[in-house]
Amino acid sequence: MSDSDLSSAVVWLVEDDADYRAAVEELVRANVHSVETFGSVEAVLARVAGIGAGTPEGGWPEVVLLDVNLPGVTGIEGLAELKARLPGSVVVMLTIRDDADTIYAALGAGASGYLLKSASPDELLGAIREARAGGMLMQRQVARLVLASFEARRPAPDYGLTKRETEVLAEMVEGHTQPQIADRLFVSLSTVNSHVQSIYAKLHVHNGSAAVAKAVRERLVESAV
Repeated sequence: MSDSDLSSAVVWLVEDDADYRAAVEELVRANVHSVETFGSVEAVLARVAGIGAGTPEGGWPEVVLLDVNLPGVTGIEGLAELKARLPGSVVVMLTIRDDADTIYAALGAGASGYLLKSASPDELLGAIREARAGGMLMQRQVARLVLASFEARRPAPDYGLTKRETEVLAEMVEGHTQPQIADRLFVSLSTVNSHVQSIYAKLHVHNGSAAVAKAVRERLVESAV
């Protein structure tokens, strides 16, 4: 897709690393109408306050590229205030932070995109384009982190397994045979077999392999997490 559709865009960049800020500014400036750069959230807020009811020379930003690790007020801490002071703008995070908690915090605070600084020029311009159109863009790498985090936080289904049945299932996941499970749990082989049959019924499976596969896939026991 051509970047000509960005020719009227106004972008503000909030980044404290001068070298990276200059590199991003050069890339973006070549494709948009106007770029203005800042080293902190406080500098942006001061700029907005100084303009008052007027209009900045390049126009109000449609997209704000915002770092997370900024001096003073962090990007996430300042995100809501920036959106309140710049109601016509959408914010795209541009950061080295790739942990799920930071991603969730940014999206929860109203970010319209999340890119790592390793993003290619096409990905960065694509995020600006998508944000202007009202969409949200995340790199595949970031999306995978979010999905993995959702999976990790998703509660395991409740099949009504008793504590002892869960222990037996955990032993099965570890690869132990029924005689071994009996020895390890200090119960009779017939008791273990009874628990195993109950596990099959509750999980709606017909053999040990299917029970183990389901336990691992749905994180039914601790050892399968």
